Amino acid sequence: MNIKVRSGTRDDIDALVEVECSDVETWYHYSSEGVRGAPASYDELSSWERGRHGGPWMDYTSLTRYWDDMERLAIIPLVAVIDGKVVGHLDVIFSDELPLGYFLYLDVLMVHKTYRRRGVATTLIKEAERLARSRKVNFMLVSPQKYEGPSGLTYRSCGFEKAFDAYHMETPITDTEIPSGVHLVSIPQIQKPPIKTHAMICGWSNISVKAWHYSINPNIEELLAFPCHKLALSALTNGSTYFFHLGEDTFNHLTGTLYLWAPTPLNEKELRDIFQASKTAASWLGIKTLITITIERYISTLEKLGFTIKSKGEPFLTKNINY
Repeated sequence: MNIKVRSGTRDDIDALVEVECSDVETWYHYSSEGVRGAPASYDELSSWERGRHGGPWMDYTSLTRYWDDMERLAIIPLVAVIDGKVVGHLDVIFSDELPLGYFLYLDVLMVHKTYRRRGVATTLIKEAERLARSRKVNFMLVSPQKYEGPSGLTYRSCGFEKAFDAYHMETPITDTEIPSGVHLVSIPQIQKPPIKTHAMICGWSNISVKAWHYSINPNIEELLAFPCHKLALSALTNGSTYFFHLGEDTFNHLTGTLYLWAPTPLNEKELRDIFQASKTAASWLGIKTLITITIERYISTLEKLGFTIKSKGEPFLTKNINY
């Protein structure tokens, strides 16, 4: 079977939506609280309801908006084509950030249900590796949906190995005072991501460059439909600048998510004050519990600062590029 891979364009959006939707057997309505309701036809659903089945790729309008983000982030959409039909895609993004270095991140991988087990995913991954070699990166990185599921098994069959584990952590909001010596100011949207000077301690639901983008540029349409408070702040100390983002859970406003970038090497004393400042800012939003995702190298630091492990997440996988 002749599988061709090329860079996707906006002209492929309809075909990409078809690829993603092929995996949905039954569509459902969703309430404004995010609760799944009665079965429905695709045409009966709003764009937001379609997105609840798998993100912006499930709807033409949503994917068109997301394409703007892809272009701003320089995400490369690789599409697989068989006999002129788009049958799969893999979104990749080059990044150079602490503490990882220069790498290629493999983001979203999907193959049309009808064309699975024909080598489409493997062909896309091999093309990603070719791109990685062309840019002389050190390694490729991916966070599969399930390590023991189809995506994890596919990447492992292509030579990927476990790089590090991710953990879901939480801490209660108690003390609500800004420590002396810490000053909070808003982060302007023109602020460039500090990914080469600051390590992302909290927020490993994605790589640093994408996490920063969505911290500074929240989805305004989603906020209008489901109002929840968000803050993006710089925390200034004597000689250092930290950055953090707080956001209420869309459907449970007593819970909030924390992203935090710290200059390296880490200063534990300053970090204690910064975390206290972030908790105080969270209390302004009415948040009672802060949750975050981190990786194993930061576990002990967060535990010293009052976080506890809630659950273990799916690991990140890596494949070194040998020249």
